[in-house]
Amino acid sequence: MNIILLERIEKLGQIGDLVTVKSGYARNFLLPHGKAVFASKENIRMFEDKKAQLEGENIERKKEAQNVAKNLNFKEIIIIRAASESGQLYGSVSGKDIAQEVTNLGLSINKSQIVLNKTLKTLSFEDVSIKLHPEVYVKLKLNIARSTEEAKEQSKSGKAIITTEITGGDIRSKRAQKDAKRFEKKNNDKKIDKAPEEVLETDNNETSTKLENKDQDQNKIEEEAVKVKE
Repeated sequence: MNIILLERIEKLGQIGDLVTVKSGYARNFLLPHGKAVFASKENIRMFEDKKAQLEGENIERKKEAQNVAKNLNFKEIIIIRAASESGQLYGSVSGKDIAQEVTNLGLSINKSQIVLNKTLKTLSFEDVSIKLHPEVYVKLKLNIARSTEEAKEQSKSGKAIITTEITGGDIRSKRAQKDAKRFEKKNNDKKIDKAPEEVLETDNNETSTKLENKDQDQNKIEEEAVKVKE
């Protein structure tokens, strides 16, 4: 399908370019979002009449986006999520989640402006790009952590805080380590509760030992009594 671009589309063309795309891409995305129009004779003529106006409006939007990027008062997006010791999230983080957090920080955007080609399923400290304009992107740090405290540690170290066999050590925060120890103790207590037979067997062994010792003492007394009589 032949269309006329009304804005710059990455890997496709600049504003005013006449390009050919798949029908589904045009009908489902470009046309309904006002990014292009059908390349009909009427639209081509209309675009030529408004070309200077459209290009001028695009320049203004670009300047505004550049100004927003320049004066952005935050450089990091912190998202708190529950995760295992290995860093696996109990859930995931999507473009929608990131867009919501950015909006909470004062920059109103939608999920389509988050450049993210994957769903994040682990703790993370990485770059993420936000599209403020077809020609203006801002790069921020995405910090997915278990707590605010660990988010600060990840910012300092520049990497996610996880426990792995490769590192050979526990690099979690003290608070996370304490939580892990409490969890381990709780599991050990459960194991004890689940094995009453073992406890009973131990008690029986101790009782048997005491009885055997008592019998031995009684035998010694009887032997001494016989010697005295003799």
